[in-house]
Amino acid sequence: MERRRKVKSRAGQLFRQAACALHCSQTELGHFLRRLKAKLGPLGATMATARKIAVIFYTMVKSQTEYDHSIWAEQEADRQRRQETRLKQQAARLGFVLVPKNV
Repeated sequence: MERRRKVKSRAGQLFRQAACALHCSQTELGHFLRRLKAKLGPLGATMATARKIAVIFYTMVKSQTEYDHSIWAEQEADRQRRQETRLKQQAARLGFVLVPKNV
């Protein structure tokens, strides 16, 4: 049975609670958490998401700027492109050709 680390940092605890609350959220961070849950499991995903929230918070406080959603859009587009390239390479290794579906 996996256990969470025992820490006394209140800030860390708050970031982990914020990450847990994102499970049903339809935001970019919510999608990030659910994607990592499938990959790392619930505890690893919560810790990774809490770290991401902490980095965003620290950057906002340090540079005194507002949260910018366009950064997430760029990162998501890059992730989508990498995933598509990976799928095409895998299909080519197996002797298939992927053709995009026109919707």
